[in-house]
Amino acid sequence: MCFPKVLPCLETPFVIDPIMSVQTAQPPPPSRFVRARPGWLYVIRRYEFIVLTLVLLVGYAAFLLPTADTPPALRLISIGGFILLVLAWCVNILADGEKPDWLKGLVALGFIATLGWLFYRYSGTKWDRLSKSFFNFQKMRGAWPELLKGLLVTLELSAVSAVFAIIIGLVVAVLRSLGNRTLNIFLIAYLDIFRSIPMIVLMVVIYYALPYVGISLKSVTAAIVALSVGYGAYAAEAFRSGIESVHYGQTEAARALGLTRFQTMRLVILPQAIRVVIPPLTGVLISMLKDTAVASVVAAPELLKRAREVYVGKANPTALVMAAMIYLVILFPLARFSNLLETRLKGRLRRR
Repeated sequence: MCFPKVLPCLETPFVIDPIMSVQTAQPPPPSRFVRARPGWLYVIRRYEFIVLTLVLLVGYAAFLLPTADTPPALRLISIGGFILLVLAWCVNILADGEKPDWLKGLVALGFIATLGWLFYRYSGTKWDRLSKSFFNFQKMRGAWPELLKGLLVTLELSAVSAVFAIIIGLVVAVLRSLGNRTLNIFLIAYLDIFRSIPMIVLMVVIYYALPYVGISLKSVTAAIVALSVGYGAYAAEAFRSGIESVHYGQTEAARALGLTRFQTMRLVILPQAIRVVIPPLTGVLISMLKDTAVASVVAAPELLKRAREVYVGKANPTALVMAAMIYLVILFPLARFSNLLETRLKGRLRRR
């Protein structure tokens, strides 16, 4: 009769089956560090517990939140406790890596909505007076065409100024890459001066001071010049960072192939640098679009100036609020596009 032989020299015992002639490993003994029953973290992250606590929070909001005649101290305790419970409930979901992203997004939006509802209910704000003062759309009758005209002027200012700012920035960055010390003194002086002067001061100087030296510009032209020269300095720094990000060996290889300095810059350096330049340059152009509102100080008929005229004529600031909403509708997608573009370009550069 044959018995299995255990190899004593191995830490994990192997059993030799004389019939199958195959080595099979014995399962390890159960570890004492493994829980026999799930812990409390497992329980509170189950969907049954989440739904049950959500029902309890809704009951808290319906029956335990203070009313108008509740003492201030008790009101503070009740509202503070409710906010802490809601925050703990949200953190329980947001901190769980196994929960789907769509659920986490809904929970975050729900928390913001809850805070907004609490502010609306207990802040004591006179919402009727606020709506009549800042959201009175009856006062906007006949004012929308004026805002549209101002928006078109704003877009014109930003588009033309963006083209000139990019041209100025590219030329200055290329000239700085030449390494001429004398030329760099003037270029660096331009960059430091125009990045230090506020845009409103620059527009006032160009529009009101230049006529004393025989140079008179219209309000729109003065705004374009100020935006182009001012933001050209920021664009130049963005282009310079992109040019310097290209390895110097690229320049040496191009010169070894017989390319001139201009051809090297145009065919080798700039095509590689533009991928690094696009994200910060997009941010510069978005800032320039916001600063078109400053053109109202030189009487340029852009969006903010039109809104101020409507505000004076209607004796109601609703037009200013609508102008702010128009800026938000235009700039928010551009800002998101800039972030998305930066993320994609960084991903491509890493893969390379």
